[in-house]
Amino acid sequence: MVHISEVSSGWVKDIRNFVKVGQTGVAKVMRIEDNHISLSLKRVDRNQENNKTKEYRLNQRAEKMLHMVAEAMKKTLDKAYEEVGFLLQENFGSLYEGFKVSLTNPQMLRDRGVPEKWIEQMKIVAERTIVQKEFEFKARLFVKTYKPSGINIIKAILASAEQSGLEVKYIAAPEYLVKYKSMNAKKGEKEFVEKLENLKSKDVELSFESVKS
Repeated sequence: MVHISEVSSGWVKDIRNFVKVGQTGVAKVMRIEDNHISLSLKRVDRNQENNKTKEYRLNQRAEKMLHMVAEAMKKTLDKAYEEVGFLLQENFGSLYEGFKVSLTNPQMLRDRGVPEKWIEQMKIVAERTIVQKEFEFKARLFVKTYKPSGINIIKAILASAEQSGLEVKYIAAPEYLVKYKSMNAKKGEKEFVEKLENLKSKDVELSFESVKS
């Protein structure tokens, strides 16, 4: 139940101006007494409403994904929840987060007790349905050398950078723009710095500074 005083912060003259039969919305649980749940609409701001609506839609999508996994394993959706669904919700907060983990860190699912046969099918479904965000890291790279064969030394360092997965673009000697892409923000940033550090050599003066996208 939503008491009329919890519908809006302003005066409610006609309730039909605020809620309608069949309307879906987001409310805050105020208290639970036996089988009675008191809700509030006015205590939910726009950001909370948007976030909760997004979460609700993602969970609906994830349930369809779980259904796809269950069908591939010739099981019912209820059986899928029993064997893995509730486990994912308990350990990762939602089904959708569990599916995302199957793409980025399947070992974490194993560590939480998810059976291998489920992990394999979850990953197959997730790869088809989840579009992963790619993170790009940039840095200004400065390379100098006073060695007689300096040009060849710098070329070798830049070639090594590209072989390690870095994208290198010449700006103006001794400056270069270096880019690196990863599906994992935290891990990708660490890998980017390590790859840049590995370019350092006693034959050159090399430094770098990150560039915000």
